[in-house]
Amino acid sequence: MSAVDRRASLMGTTDAVRLAGLGRHRLAAVAAIAVVAIALVAAPYVLTPYFFVQILIRSLWLGTVAVSLTFLIRYAGMISLAQTGIYGVAAYVTANLSVTRGVNQWAAAGVGISVAVALAFAVGALAARARAVYFLMLTLAVGVFIYYFALQYRPFTYGFSGINGVAPPSIGSVSLSDPHNFYWFALGTAVVCLLALYGFAHSPLGLALQADRDSPDRARALGMNPTLVRVVGFTVAGVVAAIGGVISVWFNGQVSPGSLDITRTIDILIIVVLGGVARLEGAWLGALLLSIMTVYLSDYTDHYLTVIGLVFMGVVLVSPNGVPGLVATSISGLRRLRAPASTPVSASPTQQENH
Repeated sequence: MSAVDRRASLMGTTDAVRLAGLGRHRLAAVAAIAVVAIALVAAPYVLTPYFFVQILIRSLWLGTVAVSLTFLIRYAGMISLAQTGIYGVAAYVTANLSVTRGVNQWAAAGVGISVAVALAFAVGALAARARAVYFLMLTLAVGVFIYYFALQYRPFTYGFSGINGVAPPSIGSVSLSDPHNFYWFALGTAVVCLLALYGFAHSPLGLALQADRDSPDRARALGMNPTLVRVVGFTVAGVVAAIGGVISVWFNGQVSPGSLDITRTIDILIIVVLGGVARLEGAWLGALLLSIMTVYLSDYTDHYLTVIGLVFMGVVLVSPNGVPGLVATSISGLRRLRAPASTPVSASPTQQENH
């Protein structure tokens, strides 16, 4: 066999190994999706009512809000602290119109989302030219402003007590007041938001957003308008945050300034860190983990927030990709430990010819 044939044979073997590895990766991904789908379908029938309502359903709308921030970090490189304010505006407008003015609940939700998206567009236009810590501070200022507006403008927000008695609507004869119906609605909405964000990320605008994230100067040199692209990306994330805000007010039955204070902003950040930013669906995993820790740790200690803070710091230091990254690293380490000892590398065809 000639040297060229040997090289071709080696290259073919390498390609086959790569294809086999890719096939195993896809098979594992499909299996994971199937397991998650089965778990989500079975959840209403196997979980206790308390866990089902207070943890699982809560995690769905929290994850919907958090995925808007995960999207901004993952595809735009923007860390926004205004997402809580955006979802709070949607919740307040929906509650005010449906409770105090008697507007149809779906119409009130539509107006609430529209107002929140308009706010997201305005915030994006204001902060899009800033980057890094300056963008962070501008969005924080917006979030704080919205909190104090909700606290002090009593004619619309009713001050500290907020707006109570918000009832979820019905879809035909199906009432969302039933926890099981509300679960399927929140789950379906979460899936739609996830697919929509992935679709946008792979669209021309989404690719332009990623180009601006990686190299704004090159994007500008190619004729792109980085500011416009960032405003569009921020507005898209605002749509998802607003939808999460509407679901949250229907779930809680009320909204108050405490629903959008700095503590809620920190909660969203913790969710994103726990779930990681490598994949958008990590937002719902982070929301589930935070909900579990909040509910169960508070039963054992009054210092549960300190414990959550320590967990947050540990994940940041040990695994920048969140809990999924920590699990993946652990699995890789176990595989290396179980792998057989490496065999000596054989001589290349050229070396064999020289001998």
